[in-house]
Amino acid sequence: MVKPPRGFGRFLLRAARLLKNPVLLRQVLARASSKLGRREGSGALREVKEQLLRLIALLKAYVSGDYRNVSTQTMVIVVAAIAYFVVPFDGVPDFLFGWGLVDDAAVITYVVAQISGELEAFARWQDAQREQAASSGASANAQGEDDKLPSDPSDDDDG
Repeated sequence: MVKPPRGFGRFLLRAARLLKNPVLLRQVLARASSKLGRREGSGALREVKEQLLRLIALLKAYVSGDYRNVSTQTMVIVVAAIAYFVVPFDGVPDFLFGWGLVDDAAVITYVVAQISGELEAFARWQDAQREQAASSGASANAQGEDDKLPSDPSDDDDG
């Protein structure tokens, strides 16, 4: 088994408590989204950004109650990774440009490797949700188009 990145363990303890507080979780999600929005990535950093986006999406779906087919242990790990990313003074402070992001990337990559099976299941669920929304949107559009058609005069029983 791969050893967790240095300093990540203390975030696991905090994450277990955070997971029980939806208000604080939403604040952490907002901070993570804001911080992530300021980061440009290329190459390996782009891949880490995509991984972090998936973790954030999983946590959002969990907090909203839309997706609960995931273990509590996995969610603690996800919350810990996102909190690690958000906190500027983690293993390597973020103000040390470049180096501060390296430890964040190491944590995110570690977490994604640890929970890859559950992330794949979540990705399948997301795909199914998109397909369902697209098909219900298509049927709603078809119904809307039917409403725009002129009525057939033979349907009227006025005669």
